[in-house]
Amino acid sequence: MPRTDLLRAGPFRLALGFAAALSVGMLLIFGFIYWQTSETETRRMQHDLVQEAALAAQTRDDVLQYQLQVRIMTDYHRVTVAAWFNADGTPRYGNLDRLPPGLPVDDKGHRLTVRTTDADQPQPAILAAARRPDGGIVVLGRAMDELLALQRAVARTLIAGLLPALALVLASGVWGGARARRRVQTVQQTIGRIMGGDLRERLPLSGSRDGVDQLSARVNQMLDRIVHLLDEIRAVGDNIAHDLRTPLSVMRAKLERGLASPDAEELRRGAEAALADLDKAFGMITALLRIAELEDSRRQAGFITVDLAEVAAEVFDLYEPLAEAKEITLSREDTGPLFVVGDRDLLIEAVANLVDNAVKFTPEGGAIDIRTRMGGPGGAVPALPLVEVADTGPGIPVAERAAVVRRLYRLDKSRHIQGNGLGLSLVQAIAVLHGFHLVIDGDESGAVIALICGAAETEAAGSPAF
Repeated sequence: MPRTDLLRAGPFRLALGFAAALSVGMLLIFGFIYWQTSETETRRMQHDLVQEAALAAQTRDDVLQYQLQVRIMTDYHRVTVAAWFNADGTPRYGNLDRLPPGLPVDDKGHRLTVRTTDADQPQPAILAAARRPDGGIVVLGRAMDELLALQRAVARTLIAGLLPALALVLASGVWGGARARRRVQTVQQTIGRIMGGDLRERLPLSGSRDGVDQLSARVNQMLDRIVHLLDEIRAVGDNIAHDLRTPLSVMRAKLERGLASPDAEELRRGAEAALADLDKAFGMITALLRIAELEDSRRQAGFITVDLAEVAAEVFDLYEPLAEAKEITLSREDTGPLFVVGDRDLLIEAVANLVDNAVKFTPEGGAIDIRTRMGGPGGAVPALPLVEVADTGPGIPVAERAAVVRRLYRLDKSRHIQGNGLGLSLVQAIAVLHGFHLVIDGDESGAVIALICGAAETEAAGSPAF
């Protein structure tokens, strides 16, 4: 991997930032430890010297001189300060030739720089002075060489611990950056193949379920959806070509026959028949455009509260004469007002398409029932407002219920019936626009199609939802 790419890698830059933050944090912690160690040792020395000086101030002269002599003689490292001064400040015994200036006699420890008689140069020390009953002063102290050595040792230890930690963080950043770079390169190569036209390619998943995996999974779902839509577009194009080819061929034949006939009346009848076929083709194209308009609609902003029972009643009044003409019994059941939020005209259009389908496929002497109620397929919970159209037609096979909502799809047994296979597709588009749920049920004795006015989560067995 090029060095510049590694330096630009997100994990490596994150590791650098983490290393910087870790360094600052560790320096603060180490500084606190260093300061606490120094202060603790200093306070301990001050406390001990103050107690020893106070005790020495109460000791007899001969015993005091002996104790000071022992202190000085046993100090092999020349770090001890021990001196006894008269009341006028003249030295009486010890390794100081004069009373240190600035040293208060207050039974407390103080940091001062002093030079003992056996030292070559002044050195920092902690001193404590106590006054004897005769006015003399006892000064005890200890040079800070050991304390400074302890501080240096602590500092070296802390720095020695900081460097490996930083090296480990940076090494982790290099490793993470290289690993992330390889994953990104794999994703880029896969995307390149997808852009080249191979829509069956999918982004690789590492199985770690991290952010990259989740993003790749979402992109794969998007690609699946795109492939599905492209397949639908191809299928729609094939169906349109298939369904338009026959009427166009018939129109051409009729027009050719009329033109070839010397009878003007024959030409007129052929033109009228061709216009009727053109109307059917225009109707199919209009329905397709209507579905596309609904799928890209922004009409949700104009939704209002609609009584589903009133919608069903209006559709009932519209189709009752048509059902009577076909000797079909059209009935309606409702349990009172059922209010939903939606577009009233679109809901009427959806229910009208369901009833129109039922009228087409129900044989003479059959029955169609329009029901509005609270419930769901198979008694699903929670109950939601729904409009249900049940007929005594041939029904829709379970295996084909998922397909009948596709555009221009028609059951083989219904191809002799006039239609273009777009009615349920239009209902499905309206349902999706409203966030409603279309359920197809029934058996060989008839179909039951319900428009459930809510995002139904529970589906009845054998009642697929779309």
